[in-house]
Amino acid sequence: MMPESARGERDEGDAEGAMPPQPDEPIRDPIEVDPTRWTPPFDWPSLFGDEGPVELEIGSGKGMFLKEAARAHPEVRYLGVERAGRFYRVAVRRISRAKLPGVRMMRADGLDVLARWVPPASLRAIHIYFPDPWPKKRHQKRRVFRPALLDLAAAALAPAGEIRVGTDDAAYAEVIRSLLAGDERFSQIDWPEDDLSRHPSNYELKWRRAGRALWWGRYLLNRAG
Repeated sequence: MMPESARGERDEGDAEGAMPPQPDEPIRDPIEVDPTRWTPPFDWPSLFGDEGPVELEIGSGKGMFLKEAARAHPEVRYLGVERAGRFYRVAVRRISRAKLPGVRMMRADGLDVLARWVPPASLRAIHIYFPDPWPKKRHQKRRVFRPALLDLAAAALAPAGEIRVGTDDAAYAEVIRSLLAGDERFSQIDWPEDDLSRHPSNYELKWRRAGRALWWGRYLLNRAG
């Protein structure tokens, strides 16, 4: 296990309120979402400029997953949420250089975006890859995977929408697995490695090179009734 100081760099969407761009980091790029110019919830066609299924990534890091996913699935609209300023700027530059019109980036808290900005039953998928496991007991309340997340996800996902998650932390994987297994609103489904919806992230490549075992989960929102 890495020291907490190293693991704490991961953004995971703490429920401490939205973090809009800071005064010294003005909106510079057309893919950036300025929350001061919108009234929640978003209207997706207005945000993206056209129609299409929408997927959300919480904790986009340096933007590798968004870039690869958007290239592979140009019919999908992706909103990436990243709280850490230095990672957010890297992601914006990476995606902007790739000229991917179906991607938007927002510097904000992931749970706040789900709670206020995402229209009900409008997301096809929520992606959360390699969130900070916060291993110390006193910090575990900061974990993104907790009952509040599942409540927000169940409200935000469209029928048959999905939560997709990956982690390198075995203890956190068990927490996530238990949390979702105990929620009758979600059912785990297969997610083979060659599935076309699988795309790499920076952390995935980093931990694979380090020889870490990785755990992946794909959970379907069950139909009401």
